[in-house]
Amino acid sequence: MAFSSKAAVISKLSKKPGAVVFDKTGTLTTDQFTVTHIAAVNGVSEQAVLEAAALAECRSKHPIARSISEAFGEIEESRISNFSETPGGGTRVIADGEEILCGAKRLMQEHGVDISALPNEMVYVARGGQLLGAVSVSGKLREDSALAVKQLRALGVSRIVMLTGDHEEAAREAAAACGITEYHAGLLPEEKLEILEQIKRENGVTAFVGDGINDAPVLAAADVGVAMGLGTDAAIEAGDVVLTNNQPSKLPQAIVLFRRCMRIIRFNITFALLVKGIVLLLGALSLAGMWAAVFADVGVTILAVLNSARILSKRT
Repeated sequence: MAFSSKAAVISKLSKKPGAVVFDKTGTLTTDQFTVTHIAAVNGVSEQAVLEAAALAECRSKHPIARSISEAFGEIEESRISNFSETPGGGTRVIADGEEILCGAKRLMQEHGVDISALPNEMVYVARGGQLLGAVSVSGKLREDSALAVKQLRALGVSRIVMLTGDHEEAAREAAAACGITEYHAGLLPEEKLEILEQIKRENGVTAFVGDGINDAPVLAAADVGVAMGLGTDAAIEAGDVVLTNNQPSKLPQAIVLFRRCMRIIRFNITFALLVKGIVLLLGALSLAGMWAAVFADVGVTILAVLNSARILSKRT
């Protein structure tokens, strides 16, 4: 775990956080996805659906896009032009002279594609304005995600929320597996930011945990931004705390560590001021000599350093 240079981080996390907000993909779940199902409509084969999806996604860096590309195999990028990607929406390319769309329901609706044949899918695929089918992918929940949520509740975090751009079903399953009762699905990055601001107003100090480039604005806006260490450079740069081993359960440990630091800092300041004040008063009354002054200066410094060294131990 690594910390930024912002001194306010320790102060904020040493208090009881009012809320902790998690991203899903790459945070509570791993960023390793696999294609689990392909649905085809309008007389199109499943292989044709997968090929169209791979053409649309082959230049995207999103974990879901990578899983689709890997499921199909090598793509001749010379077939592709005019690639564009909408954060939280999907991708659009011109391949073999036709427009291919691959992404969420919102993307299809924006381009007037009729998806009534497959109303509740995760990743839709359309070519030339006509729906070809849909691709379902699944990611594995991190082993310690549920433990992290449980430990945060034990630390007194009053509200734990999951925000994701994924569709409702995937969000519900992941939230239930982690023990999270409040989640919001199908969000664009700006919608995540709006919900985070609302949570901050309602609950006070709020931490956000995320890994992707789409999370960078939310990480920056949170009182404490926690970036997963193997996420994108933008997320790590925007975060105040970096969980270098990609384990969500390190966040409760970080909060405990911050609180321990603040207890030691407060004790050292109080102890130093108290001793110096007493020696100063005794000196004014001619009741303290040179050795008392040395203790109040050098002695107190040494004791404060030794007390601070306790933070290196797991026990305090």
